[in-house]
Amino acid sequence: MSRKYVLIKSLNLIIILALLCGYQAISVDRAGKEEAAIAKAKKAQAERKAQQQKEMGISSPYKDGEYEGSAEGYGGQVVMKVVIEGGVIKEVRPVSHSGEDQAYWEMAEGITSSIVDAQSTDVDTVSGATYTSTGIINAATKGLQQALK
Repeated sequence: MSRKYVLIKSLNLIIILALLCGYQAISVDRAGKEEAAIAKAKKAQAERKAQQQKEMGISSPYKDGEYEGSAEGYGGQVVMKVVIEGGVIKEVRPVSHSGEDQAYWEMAEGITSSIVDAQSTDVDTVSGATYTSTGIINAATKGLQQALK
């Protein structure tokens, strides 16, 4: 084989790899934007639902404020803070989870946005991080129980 042939094949391979990498980057960016748009739409839907209930005279079962709850996770106590604004669950965030395995925590922590989106702790656990996600759900539930009017 000639040097020219090897050079052309190598250049073709480099071009193909560059195109694949570029496509991958575009796909990841698009997926991130889609997830953000879906989360924004769900949040807006929850706020509209709360507003409609308010207009219909249906009050929220929750009083505004920040409430903490704790429950047993995979590696120990999980403490979560639940933020209620306008009778709506605005945020669920961790306070502490020091005993939890980091890998399980990273898998399960997305459940907090599911709770906000559903406006309920009646959400599915995360497969592969069942105990950790159950701890998050139970801690958030205890926080919400404190918020009941």
